[in-house]
Amino acid sequence: MALDPLGRFGNYGTNQNLLKLVSVTDKKPTFSGLLNYVPFLLQPTIGDTAMENIISISDLPDYIRYAMIKQCNSLFGKPILILGPVGVGKSQIPVQVAQSENWKVVTVNLSNYQPSEVTGWVTQVDDTMQQLTPDWAKKIFDHANESSDKTLLIFEEFPQCDIDVQKSTSQIIWDRRVAGLRLPEDCLIIANGNRKKDKSAVKSIPEHLISRFNIVNIEAELAPTLSHFAKIDVAPEVQMYLTQFADSLHKHEADGTSFPCPRTWVDVSDTLKLKAPKTIESAMIAGAIGVGEGAKLSGFLRVWRDLVAPSTVFANPDTAPVPEKADVRYAMIGSLVASCTNKDAKALATYIKRLPPEYHAVAGATIKRRNEAVSDPVKKLSCKEFTDILIETAQLLNGE
Repeated sequence: MALDPLGRFGNYGTNQNLLKLVSVTDKKPTFSGLLNYVPFLLQPTIGDTAMENIISISDLPDYIRYAMIKQCNSLFGKPILILGPVGVGKSQIPVQVAQSENWKVVTVNLSNYQPSEVTGWVTQVDDTMQQLTPDWAKKIFDHANESSDKTLLIFEEFPQCDIDVQKSTSQIIWDRRVAGLRLPEDCLIIANGNRKKDKSAVKSIPEHLISRFNIVNIEAELAPTLSHFAKIDVAPEVQMYLTQFADSLHKHEADGTSFPCPRTWVDVSDTLKLKAPKTIESAMIAGAIGVGEGAKLSGFLRVWRDLVAPSTVFANPDTAPVPEKADVRYAMIGSLVASCTNKDAKALATYIKRLPPEYHAVAGATIKRRNEAVSDPVKKLSCKEFTDILIETAQLLNGE
């Protein structure tokens, strides 16, 4: 059993993924190839969650894409119900997938609708009663007439809305008809919401409605969240803070106060980029993630802002001071990787080698996230010395 950089025991280096990493060391691996295995050095093996049908948020985009293929190949298809805690991306991920695939997105927040607003008002026209097409459905039909692009219909907060609204929505889901008009075959329906254990005013979903969904659960996960944060340019201070304090990614006490979650960490990043006066910055951070977590982050930020300048380290990688405290080492790695160019890569590797071995995987994961976030190959960090560091880390964790 190996120790992580915080001294916690866990299944570090004992799973099959680490064995893969060690086994490839005899095949002259490349740095980019080794980086594919770095996350497994940083996180304990997750327990068996098969009975809960929990899918990784990193797999959810492809899950949605295949569901769209299934929808287009079926007369009725089957909608998805994505369940999970507050602020982990249940709404954002489907929209991001749609944007990447050039799909039309129509969102209906069911908590703000009455049953007749979902299905369409019934009104008298001459001597007959007719059902009007609701505004959200008109957007779908207009798009189908104007474009061949697929459509993603998102019903937000399905478990939170009134039972009558759930029933009205389920009629649309089952029959795929609105005001007598059939939804296009290439329109995938996704509903989302929280679970009862999330304490978010969730109502029971009748069993006959549950059977109409393909239900999948997601949880807050550090590695894919940090990868996403790197791609959307979340402040490196936030990324390294969460690398050190993984349990701070999502803490929902359901006591009516602000709490940390992926959504609020993005808000914290936006606050840091403002470079506002300290009193304003602290108040904004506490308003996003709570007073307790805000105070903890403020301590980390004091360390981050007092670090040796990256330019000094790159100029003198053999003699620049090496921090003694864990939080300073995390902050230093984040600061150096964020500022490094390929011109400084060898100097960065030289300095990283001077850190205790358990921090080498932390540096590798940080570099991996940065490389994945940039599209220009020239901006991806790589050098032989990085490869040597990862091989040595794998051998260390394997007891060699």
